[in-house]
Amino acid sequence: MIQKIDIHLHPIAGDPKMEKYLRIMDKHNVTAGLVHGFPEEGWDWGMSDPNEEVVEAVKAHPKRFYGTVCVNFCQGVDKTLDKIKKFGDKGLIGIKMFPNVGFDPNEDQYEPIWLEVEKRKMLVFSHCGWILPNYKNPAMSLKSVGGASPFHFEVPARRHANINFIFAHFGGGATYLETLVLTSRLKNTFADTCPGWGRWVFENDLPGLKSMVRTQLMYGTDNAGEGYGLDDEWWSRKLTSMGFTYGDLQLYFYENAKKILGIA
Repeated sequence: MIQKIDIHLHPIAGDPKMEKYLRIMDKHNVTAGLVHGFPEEGWDWGMSDPNEEVVEAVKAHPKRFYGTVCVNFCQGVDKTLDKIKKFGDKGLIGIKMFPNVGFDPNEDQYEPIWLEVEKRKMLVFSHCGWILPNYKNPAMSLKSVGGASPFHFEVPARRHANINFIFAHFGGGATYLETLVLTSRLKNTFADTCPGWGRWVFENDLPGLKSMVRTQLMYGTDNAGEGYGLDDEWWSRKLTSMGFTYGDLQLYFYENAKKILGIA
């Protein structure tokens, strides 16, 4: 069974400190995971504060769980900085965002945020592409792309080479080519293969995927749970068919994330 790090996890309602999920990880040789908070814009996540849930999981299981704080630039630079400082001081190592709620990360007004993220040596993890409707708050602005595609991070990624930018779901199905372009040009940009679009682009053998830089691709699942075993088999077969070597598979499942998370 191949050793894995899951770069895309979320806290789970009814599983304080992710104790139950950790047992599933152990069963499937998932040695660590990066847990991300959720936005506060009206979705019902079944928990009072997902960001605090991330903190609790990280504190309970250091070196197994690492965490990011979910931020919304629409709340303004000052409030975003306050949240980054608050949760950075609590041990979270990055920020998670959903630009679909209405902001463009490329805008110059957000430069103070990037400076703070860089100063704290935090990573950036962004949802890209489609986002589920907000049934609890259907009037809320949601943009399928808007700022939620890799090219909308080109400016901060160029300016801040010391920040690692990770695009979830391979940058979104419709904009996966942006992922291929940025990762081929900027060494501080990465992508995970999290379902749905992250897996969909590979299931459909879309053009250009064979050229993906091997050191900038990571395994993420959005909480695969007991599906980890099937994931092992599917991704190993698919990537091997695309010319990935056994060493490339090690990079994908484990080594790239290990480096990003600073695991000794």
